[in-house]
Amino acid sequence: MSVSDFKRRVHAALLNLLWRQWTRLGVPGHGAGGQGAYVLDPEALLAFSSRLARYDQRLFDLLIDWLRINGDYINIQRLKASALKSPSVDAAALGAIAGHMSATCGRKWQKLANDLLPAKNAPPTPLFLHLDPPAGDFVRDQDPLALRYGLVRNLYRPPGKTTPFPLNDGATLLLQLRGMFGLSARAETVLILLNHDSCKIQDIADLSGFAWKSIQDALTELSASPLVVSHSGAKRGSRFALKNPGKFRALLDAQSVLFPDWRRVFDALAVLWTTIANPRLTSLSEQTFNSEIKRVFADAIGETFLHAGVSELKYLSPASIAELPAALDRID
Repeated sequence: MSVSDFKRRVHAALLNLLWRQWTRLGVPGHGAGGQGAYVLDPEALLAFSSRLARYDQRLFDLLIDWLRINGDYINIQRLKASALKSPSVDAAALGAIAGHMSATCGRKWQKLANDLLPAKNAPPTPLFLHLDPPAGDFVRDQDPLALRYGLVRNLYRPPGKTTPFPLNDGATLLLQLRGMFGLSARAETVLILLNHDSCKIQDIADLSGFAWKSIQDALTELSASPLVVSHSGAKRGSRFALKNPGKFRALLDAQSVLFPDWRRVFDALAVLWTTIANPRLTSLSEQTFNSEIKRVFADAIGETFLHAGVSELKYLSPASIAELPAALDRID
């Protein structure tokens, strides 16, 4: 298979993965019947979509529409932490999304929208990308909010097709827990404890993306309830667990509570896509391309897939990179 053909297959598989995950969260689409295998991470998904959904205008516009309905359940603090340091984020596109949300849904999104404004004036570029760039897209009526972030597109018109996130799919379990516990770190803390027999504060901080102090405060509050028990140790060595995880799972009525480290999965996929999509590589030999993939794994990805919790990608390596599109297609 040529490098160009492989790029097309990876591109299609990544977009299909985004469609499946957003459909499980409530975006109108196809292919999300039954229960999902994993609990989804809306902030990590939004961050990754800011880059990849630029290849699909319909998806890009529908996810803004979804946020208009469900944005109250998005943790801006957690999203901003990803936006500032994640290779999966397209800051300009995420800024345009936040700008639309700030304009239509109030102050919650305003600071993020302001923080993502470009520091310098640069020639505007098209918001929507093409795998094979055409001569140019016709823009009749430029969207002023997108233009503030240096992006050109036709005026955004809300599709008005999305609904509140479904409560009958384990994929939305984190959002459901936020309905129970609010938008602090408590929801992520409980979900991570559902996935582990016990955890230290730093374990939960690393997996959730919250600061150590935020997790400490959340566990202090939860330990004063019948839900969480702590096992004393050194200040940073105490371990925490759910007292009755089986009963709590039954209360949630979720067939799966598996919560992978989606932030690191999407970061690694973004690094891979940036490498595979590089036009320079399409003219190289397959051997040279494989050498570049080995370098990327050694320098940036390491054992991310092995430990991130997505079984379909667990053993992905430079030697098996040809299996990436099929592996992405199996993630449900």
